[in-house]
Amino acid sequence: MATVALVWELGSDLGHIGRFLPLALALRARGHEPVMILNDIARGEAMLGVHGLRFLQAPLWRHPVRGGGFDLNFTETMLRYGFLDPNGLTSLARAWRELYRLLAPDCLVFDHAPSAMLAARGLGVPRMAIGNGFVIPPQRTPLPPYRWWTDPRAAEARLADTETRLVRSANAALQALQAPPITRVADVYETEAVVVCGLPALDAYGARSDAEYTGPINNLDTGAEPVWPGGDGPKVFAYLKGRYAHLEPVLDALGRAPARVLVYAAEIPRATVRRFESPTLRFSPAPLRMRSVVAQCDAAVCHGGQTTDTLLEGGRPVLLLPMHTEQWLTSLRAEQSGAALYWPHDGDPAALPGLTQRLVGDTALAARAAAFAQSVSYGPFEARVARVVERVEGLLRARAPGG
Repeated sequence: MATVALVWELGSDLGHIGRFLPLALALRARGHEPVMILNDIARGEAMLGVHGLRFLQAPLWRHPVRGGGFDLNFTETMLRYGFLDPNGLTSLARAWRELYRLLAPDCLVFDHAPSAMLAARGLGVPRMAIGNGFVIPPQRTPLPPYRWWTDPRAAEARLADTETRLVRSANAALQALQAPPITRVADVYETEAVVVCGLPALDAYGARSDAEYTGPINNLDTGAEPVWPGGDGPKVFAYLKGRYAHLEPVLDALGRAPARVLVYAAEIPRATVRRFESPTLRFSPAPLRMRSVVAQCDAAVCHGGQTTDTLLEGGRPVLLLPMHTEQWLTSLRAEQSGAALYWPHDGDPAALPGLTQRLVGDTALAARAAAFAQSVSYGPFEARVARVVERVEGLLRARAPGG
């Protein structure tokens, strides 16, 4: 039996745990001991403890750099989370090292975990990176800009400067750990295996010829069965955040649409529920079983997170309302595919009623979403989970004596 640590450091919400859950269950079914190290353990008991799965709190950088404008690339994002401060980064890396020492994992699987990956350098433990395209930047120097449509030469000096600063800071931490240095930022993401758990068309950096894609791996079977409002209109699922700045204009637009709308909005105030609930718009108090939602809904609304891949793979047109950089890039790629609509965070709320009307009434949009689903072929969900587990087992065999 091998101990496999599944590590999530940056990001929020349930997508990363949702990806770990089916992998952890499959690893355990094959005789291994999965242990999850999580950014947020608030939902750990509900999602993982009920299965008897082990989880721990991850060491985290508690003082992210605020302000300074829009990050040009992932290097600048990393600088916000500890990589700007050599002493602080050393402390963070030492905490990761101590956790690895206590767990003694036989394999490390990282999902959006740059300082955890840095700390693993030189340990001799097989490493694997998983996640959507955004959290696994391409092996390029400097890392590619988020705004792929702009001329990178315009920011060449800034990208070179932040590359140098991060490498210097990371090497100070690595020297303190007596670990091998890096020569470029991309070396932080050096692993023995990489699997992009998403769709090439939605990769934030564009489809990569050298990447191994599995299609989305998300938690499809946890949650309540959907109960739709009565009537004959199309079914629209909305997965929203209670903290979303434009939540009420979105709910108002959905309430006016000729559709039966089922909303799950995490942390939504009760007053908002009472205000917008109607015979055609219902709120679910709990997360929903996504396998059933995708099978039953005609369209969806979400913020552009990892649910987007699952909905589009299911052939459902989506209205995307991004809240941060990762969701924004996913939304732009999805809009490019022709299967989704996109409304920016700084857009005019007056446009929302027209977008929701189009979401449920545009037959060409629905046809493009169906065609998109037909173009995707990654096999059954269980088979893609098995492929990732087999990659882990390949790393374990290679590490074993005589492997």
